[in-house]
Amino acid sequence: MQPQEVSAELEAFIRKEIGLSPKRPLNPFDILEDDLGVTGDDADDFMGAFSRRFNVESGDFDFHRYFEMEGLSVWPFSIFTNWLHKRWGIKKYEREPLTLAMLQRAIDLGVWETACLRESKVPRDTE
Repeated sequence: MQPQEVSAELEAFIRKEIGLSPKRPLNPFDILEDDLGVTGDDADDFMGAFSRRFNVESGDFDFHRYFEMEGLSVWPFSIFTNWLHKRWGIKKYEREPLTLAMLQRAIDLGVWETACLRESKVPRDTE
């Protein structure tokens, strides 16, 4: 399967897990968090179900690399943490986009291998 393709089986799984309308087109370079709104506890549940359904070993998967934790953006906590970041010059943790193409590649490999999966990302400005 080409890196820019997503199997019908993965597409059906995504639609079922997140309740996505069949009318909404899916793009292999859609980002789970930004484009499909999968974040926090829902992202944790989604990735667990994904791993079980497609028999993908966790490998070097790190939840925090791709998703924000539940509650970290809740007001007033987010206001306080944003203030601390500015006050102390702390750079916020930059998350990497997790695309549907990366999920497909993980299925093909049978393991989450970040270095290999990064090849399945496309910069947003090239679309």
